[in-house]
Amino acid sequence: MNELPPIASVDDVAEYFKVCRTTIFKAMRTGKLKSYKFGRQRRIKREWVMEFEASMIAEADRQRKEVG
Repeated sequence: MNELPPIASVDDVAEYFKVCRTTIFKAMRTGKLKSYKFGRQRRIKREWVMEFEASMIAEADRQRKEVG
């Protein structure tokens, strides 16, 4: 999957990042990834996924600068 739908499920986001569902749930639980509940399931807006991805990249860049 290269592109996310406008409103994604946890499975969609996990597939996009190539991680397990548990990793996505952890990111939501810690507040790093926004989500909302729709019925019994969590949904994530594409914009929130892109914000999360940008924050993860920025964090990795900061850590790389501290090390080297």
